[in-house]
Amino acid sequence: MQYIGLYDLNKSLEYGTKLHIGVLFFDNYSSKKLVLPRAHMIHASKICDHFKNIPNGFNRCFRCRNFAIKKALKEKKAFYGVCINGLAEYTHPIVENGKVIYIVYIGNLLPETNSQRLLSLAEDALIETAERDFSLSDCERTAGIIESYIRMLKAVYPTEKASFNPLVENVKNYIKSNLFYPIDMHTISTIFHYNQNYIGRLFKKETGRTVSEYINERRVSKVKDLLMKNDAKIASCALSAGFENTTYFNRVFKKITGLTPTQYMKTNNKQ
Repeated sequence: MQYIGLYDLNKSLEYGTKLHIGVLFFDNYSSKKLVLPRAHMIHASKICDHFKNIPNGFNRCFRCRNFAIKKALKEKKAFYGVCINGLAEYTHPIVENGKVIYIVYIGNLLPETNSQRLLSLAEDALIETAERDFSLSDCERTAGIIESYIRMLKAVYPTEKASFNPLVENVKNYIKSNLFYPIDMHTISTIFHYNQNYIGRLFKKETGRTVSEYINERRVSKVKDLLMKNDAKIASCALSAGFENTTYFNRVFKKITGLTPTQYMKTNNKQ
């Protein structure tokens, strides 16, 4: 008998609601059927996206989520809470051999009592994209179903390893989403709760590149996209991609592309 994957289950549980269900992995996937797309490993609702895109919003949201992760890792039990912007979420850690290996999130919930902060920060149309009618007991049942299914898939498909490491994918996703802000190994280590050296070695093993090299590659890729837009200015494009030093940016850009930014613009504008 072939079982559906975790993503299919999560989408089925979301159906007919405005929920966003996510799972954060702290261990290697033990089955391809546990693999999730990026949107289901992070907070990805319309309200979350709105707050992430306001000035300093992404960092504020990430600090808030990191606080919830630390609590889940320390206490190893589920809890219901309201984020810094007033949106509610149920956090359900899955524990194996005394260690949290996954955290299930049932999110995009309006608090059972109206959040004045959310009401003051978001327009009515945006607030209506959140789920109003999902109680704490509903969250508990839903998270319980997901936990049971994860454990079953791990048991039924113990040898079907995924083709990538979840920690490395999480680090890559964080980098892609946060290019504009300063990124260093200390920040990454704090967010994902692993030793800096361990993350560095694992990332290099899985990708063939250091974290720093990957960050520069993603930033240069973003600059290249921005440079193709009408009236794009090299300095502003570099800044938008997280390069604060012009000399460093020019050196990195040429190292990766073989061209200076000016040469790249001229070459591609002829095509």
